[in-house]
Amino acid sequence: MLPTIIAIWAVVTVILIALSIHRSIFIMREEDTIFVSAGERSTKNEYATTIQRLKRLESVLKVFSFASGALTLLVAVMWLYERLYR
Repeated sequence: MLPTIIAIWAVVTVILIALSIHRSIFIMREEDTIFVSAGERSTKNEYATTIQRLKRLESVLKVFSFASGALTLLVAVMWLYERLYR
């Protein structure tokens, strides 16, 4: 049972790391502030779309962070239980 949970934890953690790297690359390419003239409305719309994608990515990252942390705790408790009662 423990090896299965460790494998699930490893998959979730690898996905979390990949998403974190993706977010870092995504953020590096974006500007903190944009100045848009009246003729550049499409740039403003693209920026709004980018912000929406970043917000969705942040929520997915929170879910995977929580799942990885919970699985880490579960693995630790199960390992301790096996050590104490075997």
